[in-house]
Amino acid sequence: MVSTRRGLPGRVEIDAGRRTVDATVVARVAALPVAALAELRCPATWRSVQDILAVRSRLAAEGRRLADELEPVIGAAGPGPARPALVALRRALYNARRPAARAWPVDVGPALGPRVADWLADLDRHDTLVRRLPDLLDEERRSTYEALRRWAGTDAFGQGVLQAGPAMSAALRQWLDGPPGGVPPRQVALRLTRYLARVVAKTSPHATFMMAALGRWSDDGAPVRWDGPWAWRSAVEPNVPLLLRLLTDLARADDGLADLFEVRPNPSLHEDDGRLWYVTGQEDAYTGIAASEPLRRLVCPTCDDLRARAGGALGRLVELGVLELHPPVAAQAAAHLAELTERLGTHPVGKALSAAQEALARYPDAARVPEREALRRTVRSAFTALAGDDPDRLPDRNLFHENAVVTTPGPRLGLAAWRPALGDLHAITDFAAVFDRDGVARLLAADLFAEWFGAGAQVPFGRFHRTLAERTHRAVPGTPAGELHALMYPWQDPRPPGPAPAVPRLDKLRQARTAALAAVRGLLPDPSDPLTIDPAVLADIAAGRPAFVRPVGSLSCFVQTSGPPDATPVRLVLNGLGPGYGAMRSRVHRLLRVAGVPAGDNRPAGTGRGTPVEISGLFGSNVNLRSPVAAREIGYPGVAPSRRRTTTPAGGPTGAASASRATFDLRDLAVRHEPGALVLEHAGDGIPLMPVYTGMVAPMLLPRTARLLLQLFGDLPSPVTELASVFSRPPESVPARVVRTGRVSVGRVTVARAAWYVPVRDIPRRGKGDSAAAHLLALAAWFAEHALPERCFVSSADPGAPVRERLRLARLAKPTYLDLADPALVTLFDRGLDTSGPVVVFRELLPDFEAATALGMDGGRHVTEYVVEVNHD
Repeated sequence: MVSTRRGLPGRVEIDAGRRTVDATVVARVAALPVAALAELRCPATWRSVQDILAVRSRLAAEGRRLADELEPVIGAAGPGPARPALVALRRALYNARRPAARAWPVDVGPALGPRVADWLADLDRHDTLVRRLPDLLDEERRSTYEALRRWAGTDAFGQGVLQAGPAMSAALRQWLDGPPGGVPPRQVALRLTRYLARVVAKTSPHATFMMAALGRWSDDGAPVRWDGPWAWRSAVEPNVPLLLRLLTDLARADDGLADLFEVRPNPSLHEDDGRLWYVTGQEDAYTGIAASEPLRRLVCPTCDDLRARAGGALGRLVELGVLELHPPVAAQAAAHLAELTERLGTHPVGKALSAAQEALARYPDAARVPEREALRRTVRSAFTALAGDDPDRLPDRNLFHENAVVTTPGPRLGLAAWRPALGDLHAITDFAAVFDRDGVARLLAADLFAEWFGAGAQVPFGRFHRTLAERTHRAVPGTPAGELHALMYPWQDPRPPGPAPAVPRLDKLRQARTAALAAVRGLLPDPSDPLTIDPAVLADIAAGRPAFVRPVGSLSCFVQTSGPPDATPVRLVLNGLGPGYGAMRSRVHRLLRVAGVPAGDNRPAGTGRGTPVEISGLFGSNVNLRSPVAAREIGYPGVAPSRRRTTTPAGGPTGAASASRATFDLRDLAVRHEPGALVLEHAGDGIPLMPVYTGMVAPMLLPRTARLLLQLFGDLPSPVTELASVFSRPPESVPARVVRTGRVSVGRVTVARAAWYVPVRDIPRRGKGDSAAAHLLALAAWFAEHALPERCFVSSADPGAPVRERLRLARLAKPTYLDLADPALVTLFDRGLDTSGPVVVFRELLPDFEAATALGMDGGRHVTEYVVEVNHD
């Protein structure tokens, strides 16, 4: 029976050492089977390419042997008329070229004559294959269009393309509605292939390109078991940030609508040193205004009817950010349109939202794309009513978002089969703690706090925030304050780094990080050879770090099973790490409820590191919508809270009863110094708090105050370098030649795939006037020369680029699938090099498609990724 750890519900023990994982596993399933890409290959063409390359290899090797053996024949021929012909023949053989008519036939002796004739016959075969290749490629490529048509016509693909690109969807419908056997326009075929590769080879979360499910651990012997029959459904949500922004803008000119909005004091508003301080939702720093008695009475959080008491000053106070005006719906409401429709009543906006709600409710059951397109127009018409006199403010797409969830039971993962690999994941994530950036920031912040306020002191969070901003923003690089600023805002600081500050604990941490990296790299005698590291060795390396370095308490491991599907114990490939504490689970849980699928209760985040308090804002993105994971939330500026609160006056006392409140405003928070650490707590009750953020937007893209809360008091993974780079040796600058790094595993978990780093200038390009066949031959020959796999994932990089270019670097690092046997993918790859970084990275296809999961939905195998939450607290 699966063992659940006492005191921490929802966690499953994996060994006697009481290491645990979350009881729920998120499964992310590619919408179409790997067979779809297999059917787009041109196998005969690719065999012919391989034959040509094999003949070329033989011609080169045998030609050079024959050229060497001709040397004595040329010497024996003397200065007579045969010598120039023999020399020309030798040159042709050495360079694998057809000899001129004067060079052959020529007498080379009975031993060499037949071999030269065989070599020339091989050359004839090569030329015939090359001559036939363009027609073969063209014929076979045309034969793949029927497969493209069939897979592009599936519901999951068609509905996903409608969301991803309406114009592309229209072109697809035009082709599908045409006569069978029709050939799509070339650009349409290329874009469809790009989408199809995205749908099949990766678990892309966009629209219906991927299905998400919640799985669980079991005592079954099978590593992975999906109980049929398989079914899925769309989960449709309005673009909530856009909706709230349109409503707020409209309320500025519509008093009737504004009267239905909720007014509240800014939750960060507090009095300090005779001024009222607050920070806005899009803030950069705190703002202070004089704290007059009338203003104190006006913004009292416990007072009712703020609208009436503010009177004519309401608009100005809202403009300043002292008061906030919110549409009458919480940021994390279960059904935004339904709640707004009910609360706005008979107002015209309420009627428009009702029409949008009805259309979106019908959308998942609309199987045909034309019907969905009509519903999209209805939603656009409703949103146009919110845009007022400027409908151009509406984006061309994404007025609502669609995801797909599995409506039948999710997978059951055999704990016995997974247990060894889960133990290895624990060892890997524990080792990674020494490379955590936020851990360094916390050490520096604690030391600076003691310097500014005194050891053991406690100050309001707002005062700490202001002091931190003032004293680090322009701090000299190389000082502790300058180092802290660089750590917290590496993408914003254009200043060159200074010498490392002399902070004893930081020195120990740097030494431990250097020693850990050297120890791992020391295990790689040849960077290109595969390596398996014993997890115990990794644990020994981690044991040498300072005691104050601790791993993240909970983090998500994105993994795929590798090897034969039924093999036990399982082998895993680690794709990446992300936030834990129910982050992925809470998003899928919400989507299941949106789709009307029973999902049960979403368990709270378990933590031994303080009471979890959730930052629940959307911060401009629908992917931050999720089910709550904490019983309390932080009242954040610009965010309508999920629960009503009772708070204390700005700067006033806080009673013990506040411990049971559902929401802690920023004004309620304080920062206390402990030896070597800072603690965030409720100011009146001293309850230690740990901010939890489970949205899908990267923390670096959050507003400054949210980032500060998470970096200094939260518990998120923040590696200084990609984990795979720790276990391999990627080039630190643009290499002069192809650099290969080998596959590295820790126990049964692969942490770094084999990779090839290539200067983009070295990759053969298709020149103007070159045929597709000629380019394919050149590219295939180059791949063979450097032993690159014919199927792989491709990304690019810009070594040495400033960290502040994070968005461009993230785009470059996004991998795409390449198969040399698919001519459309080869064309897309060549075009992609136009916008590539200076280094192109090829990574092995691991796991191979043969390891994909067999599902009952279409009888095929689907690429599947599992999100396993590993706990260290």
